[in-house]
Amino acid sequence: MTPELERHIRTFVSFPTPPGVAAHIIELAQDPEIEMGKVAKAVSMDPALTTKILRIANSPLYAQRRKSENLRQALVVLGLNATLTLALSFTLVRTLRGAKPNGIDYPFYWRRVLTAAISARALGESLRQPLAEELFLAGLLQDVGMLALDQALPDLYRNSAQLQRDHRALAELERKQVKADHAEIGGALMCSWQLPERLHNAISASHEIRQDRTEDPNEIFNRCVALSGLVADLFVLSEAKREFAETARIVERSIGLDKHAFGQVLGTVSGLIPDTESIFETDLRAGNNPEFILEQARDVLMIRNLQALREVNTLKAAAHSLSARTLELEEEAQRDALTGAYNRSFLDAYLAREFDHASRQDWPLSIAFADLDNFKKVNDTFGHQAGDQILQATARILKSNTRETDVVARYGGEEFVIALPATDSETARSICERIVHAFQNARHDIGASHTTVTISIGCATHGALTPFRSVNDFIRAADQALYTAKLAGRNRSVRFDHQGQFQAVRSI
Repeated sequence: MTPELERHIRTFVSFPTPPGVAAHIIELAQDPEIEMGKVAKAVSMDPALTTKILRIANSPLYAQRRKSENLRQALVVLGLNATLTLALSFTLVRTLRGAKPNGIDYPFYWRRVLTAAISARALGESLRQPLAEELFLAGLLQDVGMLALDQALPDLYRNSAQLQRDHRALAELERKQVKADHAEIGGALMCSWQLPERLHNAISASHEIRQDRTEDPNEIFNRCVALSGLVADLFVLSEAKREFAETARIVERSIGLDKHAFGQVLGTVSGLIPDTESIFETDLRAGNNPEFILEQARDVLMIRNLQALREVNTLKAAAHSLSARTLELEEEAQRDALTGAYNRSFLDAYLAREFDHASRQDWPLSIAFADLDNFKKVNDTFGHQAGDQILQATARILKSNTRETDVVARYGGEEFVIALPATDSETARSICERIVHAFQNARHDIGASHTTVTISIGCATHGALTPFRSVNDFIRAADQALYTAKLAGRNRSVRFDHQGQFQAVRSI
């Protein structure tokens, strides 16, 4: 920021200094010997702040079995640093939202910065970084320079509602008009408010998306803040402007989170939106459904992941001068010769790898065991050639009723397994029921005759809420659910749960 601009802002901007409670909290935060009692006294001076601290202590951010009934209990749950940082967040937001905007689209501004605050925290936690509350505060204040510019230069953001939805273009406009962007100005404000140097550095660098690897914790902190705006855009922009695959690529290059882990971050952000709305009294959704956005993200990221795997295979082939026939042989080795579905050996390796990944990333994984109900009778009546024809048709029906990211494999005989990566129990149930319905409506022409073959399916889901100890236990659960479907009359899907019960026994 040029000296002229700094003088202009300090001369003309009517920008609020931290209010009394916030100033007192900043002072307390600088005391290394601070006691819990002093913090409780400072917070209790503001009844609204006390209420918010209690609510956040009892929110999913700090899920406790025992509810915090009073401020002291809440402070014990949160800890001193978290309490001071969150209290500062609440008081600053309340003060900053009281200013009268000139050209800023205030509803959109607050949706984005609050979603970015959640995102910065979620990214940090996914990397097991400490200082989650400071990440939240840095994400929340990273665009505070826009508020200063809006006050100092009332015409800067006028008639720019659409431009404000393109953060990169907005920063370019600021640099063109005032020789500095709002990240630089926000960093300077952090210094003038005497906030910690970590916040100053992170906010100043919030437009710098570095894509080289680093182990420096301070740099990782800065990158989580810088990336949080990109993550927030996935939730606040229109569907046509959401760049899931590109954002996932940038996140992986910048902080090393792969697409599965990034998908988990998006799930965390989506889950925290309702409580953040309540605590900060703001509508973060504004017509966008977080659950739909999350489902869209999962589809894009999984498809992108498979595309990346294919690209890697292609590059490896070129690097090693593999012939086209060699690649064909490798693919054939993974396939069942009769049906074209993946074979048992490929499935075993795939499930072991996906189970391990799902366990480490808390990402759901579902499998479905499917068995043809009256196959033996048809095989005995019409012969093995007809039986082979039905098995081939079975593979086609399964592929056409599952997604590109799913894996269909022949397990043995007339039994097939469908692996459903990044798929929760309810989605897996819907897919299984769709398959059952498709088989009911499929007619198999055998010579001059035709017949119908139904299917029974057992499904199990492994995830944070429904974990299995091993991949073998996981497979066994789906197999038990299939056995239950057979006993219940066949031609249906059954879902396993961890209480030893079987749910959604259906004959559609």
